[in-house]
Amino acid sequence: MRELNFSHPKTTGFTQESPPCMMGFMGAIRIMVCDDDKLFRDAIALCIKKGFKREYELTFAENGDQALEVINRQSTDVLFLDIKMRTADEGLTYLPRIREADPDITVVMSSGFTDLSTVRKAIQLGAADYIPKNFQPDDLIHTLELALDRRRLLLEREKSSFEVKKQQSQNALIGESQPIQNLRKVIQKAKNSSHNVLITGETGTGKEVVARLLRSEMPDGNLAPFVPVDSATIQSSMAESLLFGHEKGAFTGADKLQKGLFEEADGGTIYFDELSNMPLDIQAKLLRVIQEKEFTRLGSTKVIKSNFRVIAATNCDLDQAVAKGQFKADLLQRLKVIPIALPPLREREKDVPLLIAHFTKVHGSPKNPAQFSMEALEVLGSYVWPGNVRELSNVIAYVLTMSENSEILISDLPPQFRSKAIPNHVTSEKCFYDQVENFERELLSREHARLQGNISKMALELGMDRSHLHSKLKALGIRK
Repeated sequence: MRELNFSHPKTTGFTQESPPCMMGFMGAIRIMVCDDDKLFRDAIALCIKKGFKREYELTFAENGDQALEVINRQSTDVLFLDIKMRTADEGLTYLPRIREADPDITVVMSSGFTDLSTVRKAIQLGAADYIPKNFQPDDLIHTLELALDRRRLLLEREKSSFEVKKQQSQNALIGESQPIQNLRKVIQKAKNSSHNVLITGETGTGKEVVARLLRSEMPDGNLAPFVPVDSATIQSSMAESLLFGHEKGAFTGADKLQKGLFEEADGGTIYFDELSNMPLDIQAKLLRVIQEKEFTRLGSTKVIKSNFRVIAATNCDLDQAVAKGQFKADLLQRLKVIPIALPPLREREKDVPLLIAHFTKVHGSPKNPAQFSMEALEVLGSYVWPGNVRELSNVIAYVLTMSENSEILISDLPPQFRSKAIPNHVTSEKCFYDQVENFERELLSREHARLQGNISKMALELGMDRSHLHSKLKALGIRK
């Protein structure tokens, strides 16, 4: 096969702003011309060199077999395919095979004779466009840009579909306990509502997972915009610029127009994580925007309208924050139109094995899947999980990374789990978890008293993380 790379095909041509049809492509545009006429191949090469304002790579093929060989070896964005080569309809014969080899390739048919029935057949077989061989240079560039625009739309549609499936996979609510079943029902009812939502729950319970599950879909099936905001970052003098945007020259360093987060969320959702961290002065501005659904960029008097939904999350009691003057009561009322409280993991013990299986798949190797021994599962199942689902995910990730065994044993678990030896004197009068909890309380109470409440010494002697020990003592009601 003869594959010619001219000295000019890899010449880079850039403008200050690439045409819209070029958006979505990374690197050089790959173009192939399949034609047995060298003069025609050279004419296209010269035309693209002079009129195409983007970096590209140009490849040639003289027949369908050569074109297939290139397509099977590397991705091609646009193919100019001659209808008549070794036979009168070789291009039409190879078009289905080329589309099968690369369903996303954009094919433009070419011919020295315009036959509408042939063009119609080419379109039916998957060609995107047609250009006669006596083309004008501007017509060729326009056809090339339209072909790239079509390919970009196809790639974006595939990406969006992939993102939808990815979101559904990552944001799945794992579990069959009653609290999770109830939560699913609430999410289903609130999903397509335009009302604001306030999600409450302890750290690690999955507040952002639920927020993303509430994310609506647009009529074309794509996900609506979802703009996450860490409320802790909305504290500086640049908060208004971040939320509402700014015009060029609005302040020192504002060298270009910048859209704000509320503008980016138009038609979708803006999600405020840990809302209790937001300063009172920003809360007041936030309240007005939520009420009016309009704002102005810094440095501008033009009013911008944005149709967004607010989903906020917090691990604090905002009613208490209101009572202490730390949170605005009217903002709280605006946000908790639909309140959703997430259950801690300790209230859904039957979901722990399902979550372990899920995170084993997420963090493990599909080629060498690991399994947990029954003893290891019992220890994990008896744990209180103060860090909730996030802590469980981190523990599984740690174990699968550090263990060299296909079966995970108690000895493979982090230190705080290895210290939980089950006593020999347990009886069957109580369930397993009650006996483990009683043993933990007895052990920790004794050590707590012996060491006079010195948490650092306790953590050292028991081989436990200090913050985890604090959480465990609190959960078991052991106080100094």
